[in-house]
Amino acid sequence: MNDVRSVTIEDELTIVFPGTWAMIPLHDEAAASRRISRLVAERVGRADRLARVRRTAKSELEKLVALADASDAFALAMSMEILPGVPFPASIVMAREALPAGVDGDDAAARLERAFPDAEPLTFSFGPVRRRSAVRQTTYDEESAPELVADYRFAAPDGERLVHLRVNAPMATDPELYLELFDAIVDSITFRAPLSRA
Repeated sequence: MNDVRSVTIEDELTIVFPGTWAMIPLHDEAAASRRISRLVAERVGRADRLARVRRTAKSELEKLVALADASDAFALAMSMEILPGVPFPASIVMAREALPAGVDGDDAAARLERAFPDAEPLTFSFGPVRRRSAVRQTTYDEESAPELVADYRFAAPDGERLVHLRVNAPMATDPELYLELFDAIVDSITFRAPLSRA
């Protein structure tokens, strides 16, 4: 995907990703392993001298998938490029969460505020959102770089659960600019009517 492309996830929502992103299958170890191997071969190359880099990249991706699998995640998207030839490492894990206890009520914004009082309130096209973000220093091969971590939470259309998007963006040299980009990505979400289940 070298252009802006919308992706439908589990017949529930559509999200627009700018640039080149890859979806990694979750809760299917064999499918995830095949997808990771293919991605690593494509992005790193198959030369013998790159074997160590391939192993490291594969191991890091497998850890990310394992963490997502251990949660209630239903999708994992990984960015490869933001523009053709411009690498942009980032991941977005999407999960469902139960509404925290004691935050019942009809107003979604009020429920989110009670559940996440320290998160920043935002209003996107689909409704109220709470965003919590932080920048931490992460070490890569003895080099330190800032990493942006952002959590977005908002009510699913059924009102009985939340959708939680966790963004990880290593080497986020301009966190505010990165947040603007991820705000726009999350704001692109549209919900679809769930398919009837047999």
